[in-house]
Amino acid sequence: MAIVADLAQLLGWLHFDSSRYGSAERYLLLSVGVCRALEARDRAANAIGMLSYVSAFAGHGPQAVRLAEAAAAECRTTDPTLRARLLGREATAAAADGDLARYRRCAERAAELLDRARTYNGPSFLYYLNPMQLAAEAGQGLVVLAERTTTSRKRLLSEGIGLLTDSVAKMTAPSDAGHPTYARSALLHTTFLARAQLINGDLPEAVDALRTGIGLLPVVQSPRGRNYLRQLRPALARRSRSPIAAEFLPQFDEALSTV
Repeated sequence: MAIVADLAQLLGWLHFDSSRYGSAERYLLLSVGVCRALEARDRAANAIGMLSYVSAFAGHGPQAVRLAEAAAAECRTTDPTLRARLLGREATAAAADGDLARYRRCAERAAELLDRARTYNGPSFLYYLNPMQLAAEAGQGLVVLAERTTTSRKRLLSEGIGLLTDSVAKMTAPSDAGHPTYARSALLHTTFLARAQLINGDLPEAVDALRTGIGLLPVVQSPRGRNYLRQLRPALARRSRSPIAAEFLPQFDEALSTV
């Protein structure tokens, strides 16, 4: 049954990566149900947190917040890693909902808890969570918030670009095998970095970020990452009078045309 719960969660995440939100949610709900039958409430809380993340990216901010609250209510542990994970999900949901105060409160508390968790052995299903990943998600949230406001856009973009630039650099650092350390996450967050730089008017930096993104395509099988890159093409094309954009566009198109 534990294997069934894990497989349902994995299938949910793969469907989400393919932008199949409905089937992703059904598989994640199946995982929640199996986890509850096993009385594995912490694993259920993690799956509900993933449902919140899916809703946030589907553009359903209020629903994402409610799901993040449900995940926190489901949690029965004081383990700082899991609590940091759930607060990170709530921060992403708050950003999708346009709630800057809630976003900052949750993101800062998540970072504090994860820093404390370095002395603990967290749950095995959160093997991937580290300060670098959490910082990248925080930067992503700032970009989402910046797109929803005009009053503090420059400040939010600057802060988000700083977090994402540092995180992407660490994620793309080569491992012992010579490949990027966290290629899939790097691809996703590179797209948010490029989005922020385009909004901010930093075309050379945006093109550099996109070069990094298309350089990851041969080692990352992620329809979601490829789709986010493709969504940036119109913004790049509008700047095609710039020699920098004009020179890069053919390379960008060729990279995205390769399956």
